Amino acid sequence: MSSTFMGIELGKRGVVSHQQAIQTTGHNVTNAETDGYSRQRVIMETEHPLYDPSLNRPERAGQLGQGTIAVRIERLRNAFIDDKMIDSLDNLGYWKTRNDFIYQVELVHNEPSDTSIRSLLDQFWSSWEELANNPSEVSTRKVVKERAQTLINTIKHTYDELKSIRDNADFTILTKVKEINDIGKKIRDLNVEIEKSINLGDMPNDLMDKRDMLVEKLSKMVQVSVERNEKDEFIVYIGDEHFVQGIHFEELKTVGDPKNNGYHNIAWSETNLPVKIKGGELKGLFEVRDDILKKQIDYLNNFTLNLTELVNEIHRDGFGLDGITNRNFFRSLPITGNANGDYDSNSDGITDSTALFKVTGMNQLTPNDKIGIQGTITLDANRQGGNSITINYMPNDTVSDVIDKINKSGAEVVAYLDHRDRLALKSTLASDSNNKDFVIRHIEDSGNFLVNYAGVLKASGAASAYDWKAPGAVNSLQATFANYTVTPLYNISGWSDVDIAIKNDVTKIAAARGTDTTGDGDLDSPTGVGDGSNALKIAELRYKKVMVGDNSTFDEYYTALISEIGSKGEQSKLETDIANKLVDNYKNLRQSVSGVNLDEEMANLVMYQHGYNAAARVVSIMDRMLDTIINRMGV
Repeated sequence: MSSTFMGIELGKRGVVSHQQAIQTTGHNVTNAETDGYSRQRVIMETEHPLYDPSLNRPERAGQLGQGTIAVRIERLRNAFIDDKMIDSLDNLGYWKTRNDFIYQVELVHNEPSDTSIRSLLDQFWSSWEELANNPSEVSTRKVVKERAQTLINTIKHTYDELKSIRDNADFTILTKVKEINDIGKKIRDLNVEIEKSINLGDMPNDLMDKRDMLVEKLSKMVQVSVERNEKDEFIVYIGDEHFVQGIHFEELKTVGDPKNNGYHNIAWSETNLPVKIKGGELKGLFEVRDDILKKQIDYLNNFTLNLTELVNEIHRDGFGLDGITNRNFFRSLPITGNANGDYDSNSDGITDSTALFKVTGMNQLTPNDKIGIQGTITLDANRQGGNSITINYMPNDTVSDVIDKINKSGAEVVAYLDHRDRLALKSTLASDSNNKDFVIRHIEDSGNFLVNYAGVLKASGAASAYDWKAPGAVNSLQATFANYTVTPLYNISGWSDVDIAIKNDVTKIAAARGTDTTGDGDLDSPTGVGDGSNALKIAELRYKKVMVGDNSTFDEYYTALISEIGSKGEQSKLETDIANKLVDNYKNLRQSVSGVNLDEEMANLVMYQHGYNAAARVVSIMDRMLDTIINRMGV
């Protein structure tokens, strides 16, 4: 038999359930503008009825209902939309980071403008043309010096700005790692609180909202994936490794890389293994720092080195107004003080290698002459790695054919005929970070092209090859000190300058060409102050495809550099716009599921209020019925 007070209990349940629904609705309304808040609703179910089927249950028609009960407060959230939001934020973080940094690089180049490197380079060549026409005038020499100084200062400024942006990218990586660790700790702490609440039978919806917001913030910085299948563990992965697993948190750390200018990589603190960065702002930062900006600086160094070295090469052949020759126009700072290029490559205090940038043969060649010999030239990108590159030459090949074969071989050595028609072999940027830039690593010839024909090596065969992995490698060359160039100090675009002698006295600018009075091929006698032929040869570099390997002029090479960064900038801006729209679409989609609609909430509030009033009315009626039974039936 049911209790006399059963009706009051039934009404009380209705009052409590609707009161909880009203409070939840009010919570929704007050958080309508709260970022990351998910709408909540009370799930009401029918309380278990009386009685369970059994042999000893009271005999009465049907089961007695016990009213309603609020079984849980549900958070309206769609895990699929959440996962897509995480993916889209990862993509947005990656492209936005690239776009922001590339935009800074574009500002540094300042193209097109009258103060850009390309414009100043045009003015520099024009000043040499003017000097060639007026070689005896000091005023034209001053113009050459000033324009050269302006050009080189702009190059240095460009290098400093690019280096600063690269340093900033590395500093931002350090900052992001700290933020990621802070977020990881907060997610771990929230996991602890959430697990405790769930174990007590609560639904910690607001704590889950905070955790989801942290995951989304994390996903913009680094690509993450989330596993929600485990009842007691919420798992966040970075790469393929656990970053947060329930109450466990794996911290990240930054490690300086001496092979990459001390810039930092990211590793797991416990295992020291590298972290696989697959997306987000961190991936964008690493690509900007180690690809885009490194390439910009490398290409600027290549541009500056070839410009200064080729101008110096011709300038050393000329004569100033004082009749003196063999002067550099631009400053030269070799990587080592040893005139033969002997160098300590690993900085352990022991000379262990030879660092030469360029080697020039002793013999004058004619481009279209057939060489009449055959053999195999071996050039080496990385001898230890076994990546030797071989170039076969045949008797019917011309000098130009052999040069073309070398330049198309993929070796990090390029060939050309210099202004005296001698074969020059020049090193380029190293594709392997373990190798030094602008260092010739190996020259070998099984035949006589590089030996007797061009006058580069003393003898044929592997035993007589030039190899940089030992000091004194110049002993294998026919070239004297004047015919090879020691590798310059690294990052030449950051320290290059007009030679101090030229700065102090413009009459030392070698505008005159000179004559060879001894027949040894050297120009040893000036032709007079009215000769501007050497200045003209320097001016002619403007139109020659001297950026060997790229087969381009200086202007074409620098234009390609600007065009490349411009193209990357356009792509990054487009992809950023697309990613922003995608994020907005998922936000709108999630808002339709999780967002608070004030009109809907107000309608629910009225509905729950009526339910509350009705349940309270039931309690009131039951109270009056009990009053009748207890107080009046006994009268």
